Amino acid sequence: MRVLRLFLPLVLAATVLPACRREPDAQADLAKLQQAFSEAAVPPVVQLALAAAQTNDLGQGVVALQAAKHVPGLSADQLQTVEQASQALTRELLRRADAGDARAQADLELIERSRSQ
Repeated sequence: MRVLRLFLPLVLAATVLPACRREPDAQADLAKLQQAFSEAAVPPVVQLALAAAQTNDLGQGVVALQAAKHVPGLSADQLQTVEQASQALTRELLRRADAGDARAQADLELIERSRSQ
């Protein structure tokens, strides 16, 4: 009984913590981005970001999402969704670059250049 009391917290932590630390899925964040805008009111720069992500041009998608943050009239929820999608695409690029993907590294450099302008 005493052993159970000692190990139960460890077992619970081992099962709960990995689920809490799960990385958000870029595709899920892109789906949320599509849902955040009504079909008639999707700004062209958001459409560009979605199209770029669908064609696996994640660098252009991030650059477009950075520009989308400056579109006038976006709600707070839309801005938050744009930011989350941008972060998700950037995380995916970082993951790919760490795995040795040269295109992902070039996309990260593109993003960095766009931020410095």
